[in-house]
Amino acid sequence: MKKLAILSISALLAALMVTGCASKPKATASTESKKRVIYVSRDGFSKNLIEVVVDPTAERDSAFSKASAEEPVDLMAFYIAQTETTYARWYEVYSWATGNGYKFANPGREGNTGKDGAAPTGSNLPVTMISWRDAIVWCNAASEKDGLTPVYKYNGAVLKEADTAKDGEGKAENAIIDPNADGYRLPTEAEWEFAARGGDPSSAAWANLYNVSADSPDAVAWYSGNSDGKMQDVMTKEANGFGMYDMNGNAWEWCYTAWSSSIQRRIIRGGSYRKAAEGVTVVSKDVAPVTRVYDDVGFRVVKFALSQRDAK
Repeated sequence: MKKLAILSISALLAALMVTGCASKPKATASTESKKRVIYVSRDGFSKNLIEVVVDPTAERDSAFSKASAEEPVDLMAFYIAQTETTYARWYEVYSWATGNGYKFANPGREGNTGKDGAAPTGSNLPVTMISWRDAIVWCNAASEKDGLTPVYKYNGAVLKEADTAKDGEGKAENAIIDPNADGYRLPTEAEWEFAARGGDPSSAAWANLYNVSADSPDAVAWYSGNSDGKMQDVMTKEANGFGMYDMNGNAWEWCYTAWSSSIQRRIIRGGSYRKAAEGVTVVSKDVAPVTRVYDDVGFRVVKFALSQRDAK
């Protein structure tokens, strides 16, 4: 049975406040309450979920706000994928979606060396060469395929088309998020960074480095110093404190968050196999047009944790 590992980060924060310029955080996030549960979607796919309870009173250092466009931020419980979306998973959904009314601008590529749109080779390389528009349409397609409710709507209908036009605002940028949908979506920048930091403000990662247990990128990241100029399979480096892989390096990851007031430019986070060590920290970020594709940019999905939210 195929499995898609997803983490549940119960970041039940009334507000994620910044402490100013303190050199050390004043509290440590609690990860004592941690359990593994199984979520089974209606098509039979099972997903491993890890629930991490985070202390909502823990203060975060000023580094968090320096990297994020949103400060202070409110974070509700959410699920986040353990790995970057692999090309094999992309291709599986893409092949189904194109026969079920979905239209993409790009077919995707296996890592940075594959042939666009070709059948997977059996590797676990991330998908690349997909635009931001492609990514959110794919999220809707994956949701529908897995028996979930798609998140992105346009004019009251499920968004199914990644506009191919390079100029002008498209349907994707103007789509509405359904906050009650249980399907997949792209993370906001704040969600991505909180997850990348592993939830522990006392860790090296919280101080803008790499991971909760690493002082250098080699243990957790594929970057220019060790990648040999090629993207690598997911889950071949150490995980962070939440059990997620490749939040540093390997592939940049699309976020939902727009750059400033331009909805046609979106944030990418984490750096890639091409970047130097200083370019794959938990605060590494860049911006890209929603129509552009790159051979070092992919994405991972998140979901609203509706059951936790509704219970509050």
